Amino acid sequence: MEIAVILMGALAMVMAKLSIFRWLSPSVMLSGSWAIVFLLQSVFASDMYSSIYATMLIFIITLCFSLGEIVGLQNKAIKITFISQDALLNKCLPFKKNLKSIVVIFGVASIIGSLEYARALGIFDGNIIETLLAINVIREQIFTGEISASLISKVGILFGYSGVVLALSYYYYYEWRWWLLLPVISILIIGISQAGRAGIMIVLLQGLITMLLKKYYINRKTMNLSGIFIPVLILMLVFYYGQLFREGFSNTDDGNFIRVAESLRAYLFGGVSAFSYYVENFMDLGQLTFGRYSFSSLFAALGIYSQEAGVYDQYAIISPYGETSNLYTAYRSFLDDFSLVGAILFYFLSGFFITRLYILFITKDMVLVSVLIPALSWLVFSPMYSLTYFNSFLLSCFFPYFILRKIFTRHRKKSNIQCTSSH
Repeated sequence: MEIAVILMGALAMVMAKLSIFRWLSPSVMLSGSWAIVFLLQSVFASDMYSSIYATMLIFIITLCFSLGEIVGLQNKAIKITFISQDALLNKCLPFKKNLKSIVVIFGVASIIGSLEYARALGIFDGNIIETLLAINVIREQIFTGEISASLISKVGILFGYSGVVLALSYYYYYEWRWWLLLPVISILIIGISQAGRAGIMIVLLQGLITMLLKKYYINRKTMNLSGIFIPVLILMLVFYYGQLFREGFSNTDDGNFIRVAESLRAYLFGGVSAFSYYVENFMDLGQLTFGRYSFSSLFAALGIYSQEAGVYDQYAIISPYGETSNLYTAYRSFLDDFSLVGAILFYFLSGFFITRLYILFITKDMVLVSVLIPALSWLVFSPMYSLTYFNSFLLSCFFPYFILRKIFTRHRKKSNIQCTSSH
């Protein structure tokens, strides 16, 4: 475990030195997230299952992503020129008003959609309080297929995450406003409806990424860790009370904190240990599925393959205390789909293209922040699992960009003001 901390930490520091993005480098976010998870596991969960072979696979794939970033930075004269927030506000008032309208529309529509999704799951049947206190039963019925929601009732999920990205884009360009929470509320409703925590944690993570981008590229302040404390604290609270909510608050004795902390231990570090177990017992690089698992929700929506509950239905004991984890771990899907060589190539190309997108963002096209936010969140969340599993996430990677590009282009044609075309 200590070897993994050293390898990932060293890679993060090297990339922070080599990359023009410094500590906001995509490679730093990917390798740094792995380094933090490995470090915490070595301190709080050193007894969990581990494999040096799995550690080296994680390092090799992450290293190839970094090499993709390095290649993406070559042969390009890059000059970062900043633009002040006042300049944005003064020059882009029509764009600002249009974006506000879009965010509010998405927020209200996604809230209505999320309420329809909750209705389809039976949340409003009978006494709503009693239903919510037994929410874990509904969660299990969703996974087993006993309860299913129609495609129409899932629209709120699809557009909720795109609404969040649009709201965060507005915050990046301008300032905080209360109505930016509207899309977030829809994600919260969806999370409550299925006793899920991942959605709100992803939204908080994307909010943190946006804060860091705004701090450096608009407010021109140096990076430090002080601004990370509050979002991390909120993440811990979401996990803690989310776990109690799943249990229907049936157990509220003094041992709650220790019990939930043990659950958090398995949640945070189960992915690393599960990947080790997968490498040692399940990995078969000779059978390719060409995207079935990496993009499982998309394949299910297209009717190509049905989606397994939790993506995979294999579980393993990962500690001497009997803690178990689902084996739908980070990097597994790409190895299953494309083999080791294919997974390496996929991450190399991902590092290259995200870097090129990043360069366009800081030199020419601020609208690309709407793509960068979900892309970077995919990297930071990688030690848990890949967000590419979910259609709502995939949609949020490009749909907000097309909307922003459309209203920006229309405004530019009318005013001929280059308000967001360059920093």
